[in-house]
Amino acid sequence: MPYIDTSKKRKNQSRQNTLFTILVFILSQISVVYAGEIKNTISLEALGKFEINYATAKTASSMQGQDLLGKVTFKAGNDFSVLLPFNIQKINFEVTNGSFVEQGDIVATVEGYDVHHFLDEFSAAKTLFEWSQKHYQLNKNYFQNKTISSTQWIEITKNYFDAKLNFEHFQHLLTFVQITDDHQVHLISPNSGLINIINSVQNKQGEPVFSVLETNNIEVKISMPLQPKLEISHFNTSQNCQLTINSKELIADKFHQTFWAKPAAKNCKLILGQTIKVTPYEKFTGYKIAKSAVFEVNNKNYLAIKANSQLSLVPIEIKGANNNEYFFSSAKDIANKQVLIRSTSILQGILLGLGAE
Repeated sequence: MPYIDTSKKRKNQSRQNTLFTILVFILSQISVVYAGEIKNTISLEALGKFEINYATAKTASSMQGQDLLGKVTFKAGNDFSVLLPFNIQKINFEVTNGSFVEQGDIVATVEGYDVHHFLDEFSAAKTLFEWSQKHYQLNKNYFQNKTISSTQWIEITKNYFDAKLNFEHFQHLLTFVQITDDHQVHLISPNSGLINIINSVQNKQGEPVFSVLETNNIEVKISMPLQPKLEISHFNTSQNCQLTINSKELIADKFHQTFWAKPAAKNCKLILGQTIKVTPYEKFTGYKIAKSAVFEVNNKNYLAIKANSQLSLVPIEIKGANNNEYFFSSAKDIANKQVLIRSTSILQGILLGLGAE
């Protein structure tokens, strides 16, 4: 049997595999370079008789985001609550829930046995305070002249201040009460603002019956998906009302963060308790243009800028979009430049070597 040198055969095969691998690599690099090379400019004549239109590239300081829901409400504690000063059997509200009232306006008429009992208590507290005050002033001189003992003076002083505090308590409660000449008893508004009637009134002393909210405390509460690097500049409502961010809560709730925003103008028609559609706008430095202006070549996005009788191709990076426009950044300053927005697909085909047919 003849001798076959298998080691030499293996070396030749290994050398061939290596050369083949190098050749494939070189060809792939050539094809990549070829595919990535496009002209920086192209003549307008290349578009032939196809219709050409342009639009101006505009700078943008904010970028539109996805629509969200917001609620017209107020922060806890920003309304002025009015409590029932006494038990009642009947209450009749004289104003519509959510209506605007001035300070001192009648909000409700109340009836009940305890209403007049409360008024009698107030009258008694007033009389007791007046007598205690006179007694205090009279004995003050006796104490200074050492006519009465310290123990007596302490007891007189205590009785005076107890009567004073009790009378002032009734006076405070009566700041929300108005009594007419025909003995009708009304609850009045302590401030000017919107009335928020408490629906679950228990008719018991100390229970909240209504609150008054100043109009400048009305805000829109918006919950957004938590994005730490996202900077929101403002919101717009579906009624074309701009909302200025008033505050942002720093505690997340189930991967969401709460924003509080106020109308930037007085013409925003917001109703307390209303749920509205809001659009967030992110802080952004760049440009915006019609979507039809953007075309893709070799996995890169471009614009065609008019430069005399030619079109200059400018690479861009798309950052966001709305229904009609793209928001993008560019290494070149293209503000107020004329950008091709019609026949861009024809230009794309030419750049890809497909012709203009």
